Amino acid sequence: MAIGHAYPLQNWPSVRRFLPFDLDVLAVESQALERRRGVANGECLVRTLLLCGLPKATLESVSRSAMNMNLASLSVVALFKRLRKSETLLQRIFVHLLGHVIGPEARYAGYRLVAADATSLSGPGSKGTDQRLHVLYDLGKGLPVSVDLTDAHGAETLARHPLEPGDLVLTDRGYGWEASLLCPLRAGAHFLGRIEFDCLPLETDLGERILRAQAEGCVPESGSVDFCVYLPHWPAPLRAIGERIPGEGRIAWYLTDLGPDELPAQDAYMLYRKRWQVELFFKRLKSLLDLDELPSRDGPTARPWIWAKLTLCALVVLIGHERFSPLDRPTAKTEPMEGLSTFPNRSNVGPAPATAATTQARKAQKKRPPPKTQRTALPLAAVGALS
Repeated sequence: MAIGHAYPLQNWPSVRRFLPFDLDVLAVESQALERRRGVANGECLVRTLLLCGLPKATLESVSRSAMNMNLASLSVVALFKRLRKSETLLQRIFVHLLGHVIGPEARYAGYRLVAADATSLSGPGSKGTDQRLHVLYDLGKGLPVSVDLTDAHGAETLARHPLEPGDLVLTDRGYGWEASLLCPLRAGAHFLGRIEFDCLPLETDLGERILRAQAEGCVPESGSVDFCVYLPHWPAPLRAIGERIPGEGRIAWYLTDLGPDELPAQDAYMLYRKRWQVELFFKRLKSLLDLDELPSRDGPTARPWIWAKLTLCALVVLIGHERFSPLDRPTAKTEPMEGLSTFPNRSNVGPAPATAATTQARKAQKKRPPPKTQRTALPLAAVGALS
């Protein structure tokens, strides 16, 4: 993604064909253009706002550039006020741009692979998080399919993103809490994520809480362990997979609702490592577009600035026919989808074929959880060590 030497704003005709048709109407509806003092129309306003997203841009430099380009005649204070009201406008433009990005879709055992993650952003002089960017990233196409922006109190949860039957979402430990993991299960989707036993109330088929020390006692010095666990508010069995990290002695735990026939333990480790694409997406936004250098700690100005950065990134991808992150090396079970699909219209992407696990999850949504004594454990060898 050659953002550093090919900013899309230098060739506006190439940019304009990807933007909404009537920017003036969109700007008025978004309440970003209530008065036209200093700005002729919505297109001029959008071009000015996108200048704010360029690296090292300041309100003073954007004000001068907009005047020299005959886009707007705005003082620094006037531009500041325009920027404060532009969050909805820039967010809608960014979502519109994602609809133009197409690419082959990679799947694992018929499931669409997506990864959920978030990154913290801080303003000048801040000692903590001021804004948090949440992303659901399509690992096959190499683009975000859902984006949310919150303040420092916005928790990492899968409830922020739309998940559908046929999705397999990869998550890190930040999403490893019960209310978050129940979201894909209730939507008919599947998940594979890192967890910590101290943060998640996992139980045996008899309803007994599994302690971290008990689970770690099952992990051999070399190799892995794979056993059945339950969430208190979900009747179907889940799988906990543990491996000892070579050279460190620490144990990495993974949780999934897929059975061993759909996701063998050795494949789980390789599949989880595909999450590096969403990490690289954040890294590129920060290194190439200075996303980690917020101009202020105030949400009303920092948030539109972030949406301007994301919009510029999407324009670079569209104009250069590139991806937000490089292609990952497919594994043996990764199957390319026939044809191309677009976002957000998913009507041409059919859900994955129904599996036994999917059918069971859908039926479980309509029933109350059965008594704990009625749970049926998966036939995994290590479950006896936990009772």
